[in-house]
Amino acid sequence: MGLFSKFLNSFKSIRLNDKNKVSGYLLEHLLVGSMYAEQQSAYLNSYETGLNKSDIIKLVETYWEISDKDQAIEILQSLHTRNQDKDIDVVYKAFESSENYVGILRSNLPNEEDVFEYYLDLFRTLKNVVPELIEQKVITDFTHLKKIKDSGWNYGRSVFLARCCHELGYISEKELIEYVAKSHRELKKYCSTWKEYTTSYIFGRAIWGGGNNAGMIQIADDLLNNNQSPLKNKTYI
Repeated sequence: MGLFSKFLNSFKSIRLNDKNKVSGYLLEHLLVGSMYAEQQSAYLNSYETGLNKSDIIKLVETYWEISDKDQAIEILQSLHTRNQDKDIDVVYKAFESSENYVGILRSNLPNEEDVFEYYLDLFRTLKNVVPELIEQKVITDFTHLKKIKDSGWNYGRSVFLARCCHELGYISEKELIEYVAKSHRELKKYCSTWKEYTTSYIFGRAIWGGGNNAGMIQIADDLLNNNQSPLKNKTYI
């Protein structure tokens, strides 16, 4: 199934598993991966994704370059640490004081040229992405993003990827449950509401992929407002 058709499919319906569903706090934890799950037209309410094994293998091995347990654990752990990058805060500070951004970046980032270039590129991306998100009414201003950052993008991908790794036998169900619970617990440090989670996911996706946020915005709206969605009528994470 192509990316575009997956987007269209996700707009049409929320996929729920009637046979092996989870509920209560286990479902709350699982919903951290709901944006990514919707992108892939997967179940929202079970550890089982409902996807063809060939599609899961393609996602895990081709996109994420995971082919064994060690690689799975390494990537899953890395998605948890991305929000703890203090140098991102330097970029945010430079963005808010853009008339002196070079000085702020030079004074506060590691003195390695390739590292500096990485964060300079991120700064330039913010200059494009933030006005787009304001225009699209995803956020009202940049201060909206300073706390939530792209945490939803990182933890959201981590939860759905963990489900896929479990289906391929790379992690056990016990490991999956523990990992998803940790993702939920850590996300709450950044996002208080599910609306903030979806905003944060859209922000992260926009930084990664540039413009064309319409698909992500539609998925977020569907998750928050579709009567079949487990997120409907939920406010706080």
